Amino acid sequence: MSAYMELPEFNDPLAKKRERVHYPSGARVIEVLYGAKDSEGNSVAPGSDADDGHGSFTALEIDGEYRLLLWQHSTAEGGKLEQGEHTLQELESSLRQKSAVLEEAREAMGAGEFDAKAVEDILAKFPEGPDMGTPREKELSTQLYGLRDKIKKTEERSRSTAENADKKKALIEKAKSVKEAAEFDKPADGMKALMEEWKKLGNAGEENDALWEEFNGIQKAYYDDKHAYMEKMFTERASEKNTIIEEAKTAVAAEADFETVHAKLEELLAKWKKVGSAGRQEDEKLWTAFQEVRNAFYAKRSEARKERDVEYKARREAKKELIKEAQSFAKAGDYGRAAADRMKAINEEWKKIGSAGRRDEEVLWKSLREAMDSFWQNKRSGDAGRHEQWIKSTTEAVERRRARIANISQNVDKLKERLATTMNEEKKAQIEGWIAENEEQISGLTAEVDRMEKELKRSAEKDAEAAAAKAAQAETAPVPEATPAGAEPAAEAPAEAPAAAETTAEAHEAEETPAEA
Repeated sequence: MSAYMELPEFNDPLAKKRERVHYPSGARVIEVLYGAKDSEGNSVAPGSDADDGHGSFTALEIDGEYRLLLWQHSTAEGGKLEQGEHTLQELESSLRQKSAVLEEAREAMGAGEFDAKAVEDILAKFPEGPDMGTPREKELSTQLYGLRDKIKKTEERSRSTAENADKKKALIEKAKSVKEAAEFDKPADGMKALMEEWKKLGNAGEENDALWEEFNGIQKAYYDDKHAYMEKMFTERASEKNTIIEEAKTAVAAEADFETVHAKLEELLAKWKKVGSAGRQEDEKLWTAFQEVRNAFYAKRSEARKERDVEYKARREAKKELIKEAQSFAKAGDYGRAAADRMKAINEEWKKIGSAGRRDEEVLWKSLREAMDSFWQNKRSGDAGRHEQWIKSTTEAVERRRARIANISQNVDKLKERLATTMNEEKKAQIEGWIAENEEQISGLTAEVDRMEKELKRSAEKDAEAAAAKAAQAETAPVPEATPAGAEPAAEAPAEAPAAAETTAEAHEAEETPAEA
């Protein structure tokens, strides 16, 4: 056995134990002298020589374990000599060889790049034994592993450097293609994307600086070309926008009707949006100039509409007075010539006043029409000779209203189609308003048709009842005398609304607030 977990039992209270540090290995050397006897066979303290027959046990203490170097048993034990697996001389020789190999490898590696294969060949000479686990042996093994790890990392770095160089060369070729293509008007900047890829790559070794200089030179040339292209494009766009501004000024100065000018300005605004940017600062200046022209026009139109509203108000009041007068005739029950002439005059005066505005005109006209219809219908109801004429004119009035309902309904469908394709929220709100106005007209006309048809139905029922009664009387009554001459004049036709203009989106164009593209 060459390794002990504890010192052997020597059973000698006079044994001497000596310790010293073995500096080359960093381990402790333990020496025990025991078993000395005098001439009479009594135990004595071991002397400096072996005449007393003492034994000698020498071992290295490593981490609490004792590695045998040499054990010369005492004479009393038979004087047997035991040797460990390795001697101190062998251990020291091995340590010197290992240190020399590591030093040679470090010198080969130097401070910079080195031949990894050559260094591996040197480290292959590192002795495998003896390995008694001494501190110095452990330290040298750690150094060996460190050098081999450094070689591995160096090889990996070398491979990575070569790969980076290849990738950077590929990016340079791509950069050349991007520069030659000169696709400056595309949203994606191909050169910028290549630069982002370049940033992600590591060092390319000795070629790194030269590769960067080449790539950066291509990149700079590309952006110089792009800058020149953008300057030219901005100049052209600025020229286009200045032309649009002049066209807007011409349209506003032409003194055309507001709707025509508005349509032209909207056309120019759409054209402006398609031109594209002329550069931030220039764009701001041009847009301000364009807006000044548009805002001046819309301010003028707004003022004109205010004046128009004042006029509409005066017309509304005048028409309200005519409605009151017509209603008074309808309630009075006087259907003579003077009353009839005045009712016809009211109708003519109404037409001469002019429109009171799209919002109020239909409501006012409906009130007048009800009074007029009431007057003429009541006048007709008392005149049997005019009865057929009343039926005919009322039926025609119904058909005219049905035709107007159909016409307005078609216009509502067109407005709904336009609403479905309109993106501007303000415009959508205007179109919805027009639809509501048209539908209100349809509702009013439908109510009128229902009322007239009910009156025709009631009249027919009364006529049938009267005819039946007359037939019953004819069987028993004497022949009546002839009707005296001088029948009343024919009944007047019911009042009709003036022909309604087509209600189109253009006719209902509302005031717009100028807005930037």
